[in-house]
This record gives sequence, structure tokens and C-alpha cells, in this order.
Amino acid sequence: MTSTALEPSAKRPPPVTTLVYPGVVLDARRALVHEEQGWMAVADVHFGYEVRRRRAGAILPDWGMPQCEATLLGLLRDHQPRRLILVGDIMDGGASAVETLALLDKLRAKVPLVCVEGNHDRAGLRRGRTFVKSHREGEFLFEHGHLPISGHEGVIITGHEHPTVRFKDGAGLELRLPALVQERTSTHTQRWILPAFSPWAAGGRYESTHERVGTWVCAPKRVWQV
Repeated sequence: MTSTALEPSAKRPPPVTTLVYPGVVLDARRALVHEEQGWMAVADVHFGYEVRRRRAGAILPDWGMPQCEATLLGLLRDHQPRRLILVGDIMDGGASAVETLALLDKLRAKVPLVCVEGNHDRAGLRRGRTFVKSHREGEFLFEHGHLPISGHEGVIITGHEHPTVRFKDGAGLELRLPALVQERTSTHTQRWILPAFSPWAAGGRYESTHERVGTWVCAPKRVWQV
């Protein structure tokens, strides 16, 4: 039988994941996956970052968009979700609407998409696709996070904050890695802040007054809790 683009290869190493909640795994490539419910979620793709910055005069290489596309297609191939949820800031700004629409076409050819509106998703992109303010999958509610969070009982999954964790060697070297942050916002509600998917997203330390439930760091070949 001829294999499709999404069928895993026997020669390909398995994805690097860790269990972060019953039924939910975090892939080292900064994607959250619920196999039983059939969804995969990523946030803050910021597709077209280099296009927007070059039009403002910056000198940047064209590696961010190909890397984002290849990583997304690799995630779909390895996990084969039934829905891909893009949790806001799919594009980086209005200058990259054409490129981002082309990416959505490629993804939609592989899997049904849910596009949650973020603060960077301009009208040029929203006119070409259906966007929602939030999306629910069982106990999980997806919102971008730039607006006041809903009073949902369960797990609210957002992006927007670009959380990272810094590691220092004591001799001046520093490493900053993207992270998934889980916090308890009320007795019956957790908020999870997804790591930014964009390779251009520097991110920063995330702090709040809420009880921290877990912080999971994503490195190329490892995911672990700190």
C-alpha cells in the first residue's frame, strides 16, 4: 500500500514527548496532543515574522517560515491528529497575510483546522478563513490569552505570553528554552500557557500570583519538568 504524507515511517525515530496531564502529552516541538480526543494544539506561530521585519528595514534570513512549516507537517505526520488547533497569533502581522494563508491551505489539505483569533491575526487573514474567539474540546477550552480569560471550569489553554525558562552555568553562559506553564487560577480551573511555536520568539519569564502546577521545558531532544 502506498503511504500518505501523514503516515509515520518505520525508519523514523518516535517523537519526543512527555505526559503532562491524563491523556495529554507535550511534544518537544512545542505542541500539545490529546490522542483520545484527537486534537493537537500549538500557539504563537507568528508566521511571516521575517517578512514583516524586512519590510520595516530589518535584515533577516528566510529560515523561520520554512522551519515552521516543516515542523508543523512533521508533527501532523507523527501524531496524525483529527484536528489541529492554532491558538492565536498564527500570523505575525498584516504584511504576512499572503504567506500565512498559503500555509493554512497546506495544513488544511492534511487535517481540519481550528483557528483561534489572536491579537496579531489581522483582518487580511481573518477575511480569508473562519476564526473563533474560543474553542472547546471536553474539559479543555482554547483561547489566545490577550483578552480577559473566560470563567471556564476545567483547563483553559492559551498562548500569548511566550513563557521560557533560563538556565545558567555560573560562568556567564545562559540558555533560554520555551516552556509550557500550568497554573491553578481557581478551585476548579487550571490555565496552561503554551510555549511559542515560532523559532523567532525569544519569550521571557512568566510570573503570576496563581499557584504553579507545573513547568515543562522543551528542548530539541528532551521535555522535562522543572
